[in-house]
Amino acid sequence: MSINKKRRSTGRVTLADVAQLAGVGSMTVSRALRTPEQVSDKLREKIEEAVSQLGYLPNQAASSLASASSNTIAMIVPSLSEAGCAEMFAGLQKVLQPAGYQIMLAESQHRIEREEKLLETLLSYNLAAAILLSVEHSANVRQWLDNLTIPVLEIGALTDSPIDMNIGIDYVEAMFQLTRTVIARGYQNIGMLCANQEQWIFQQHLQGWRKAMLKAHMSPHRVINAAEPASFSTGAQQLPEFLLAWPEIDALVCVSDDLACGALYECQRRRIKVPDDLAVVGFGNADVSKVCQPPLTTIAIPHKEIGIRAAQALLARINDEEWEEVMIASSLCKRESC
Repeated sequence: MSINKKRRSTGRVTLADVAQLAGVGSMTVSRALRTPEQVSDKLREKIEEAVSQLGYLPNQAASSLASASSNTIAMIVPSLSEAGCAEMFAGLQKVLQPAGYQIMLAESQHRIEREEKLLETLLSYNLAAAILLSVEHSANVRQWLDNLTIPVLEIGALTDSPIDMNIGIDYVEAMFQLTRTVIARGYQNIGMLCANQEQWIFQQHLQGWRKAMLKAHMSPHRVINAAEPASFSTGAQQLPEFLLAWPEIDALVCVSDDLACGALYECQRRRIKVPDDLAVVGFGNADVSKVCQPPLTTIAIPHKEIGIRAAQALLARINDEEWEEVMIASSLCKRESC
């Protein structure tokens, strides 16, 4: 018996195509694939041969919709290159994958309207849970998630108004501690360099910075928020802007290690001594912060631990067990740049 391997309507081989080639009913094929012990060996081999010949792949969306339970968890991130995204995902996978759950990952590209569209699509699946690497959402998204009966986890940073579960670090406190460290070293004319990032992260960084500066009776006005991504080149390009606007500057607090390292490279090019002429600190404790010259004072964010702790809480919630909402502590890494 011959059969066209693909249907024009969907572009994929269906369960009915397998049934036609095997000469059995669709329900028999479904039973053989889901519970092979319920069909005879001869029939199962015949169906497996048809599956192999046609290259059939089960429709997971349909299977999910047909099932009362699900092993699929949707996760939306602003960007796959977002600081700590890969580490948090690895932490989540370390706990959730052995428990039988698969994560369906999508990228919103830092656009709230794209997050809304992605979530509208993902919620058509029978999900076990939803994870968001953001705490800033549209009104529609908040309403949809408020009405869900599945767990919703906002991961990475703490927020005052979580939708449901919220596990991460306090960016306000982390930036406060970093800025206070710079102040404690005796620097008087301190600037802050920001770049294109999630608006809520920028606001939390800014809040921590202002809190530390005002507590020390210093002006928090020396701030540049670049439209470009937080990269080496952005840090190098923005340092001259600081020196032009505020030539008295003696310390620079950067919201990422990449920005800080870019500023360090520009200091070397201009023969500015760090930390004697200008102290530079970063945020994140990236690998480059340990090997740049001089090594960078920064804040360490335990991204993988956040993923692990969040997954453990999420798994407990899915299983209707008690779970603990925790704040993960950041830590200061004092090095030679300040």
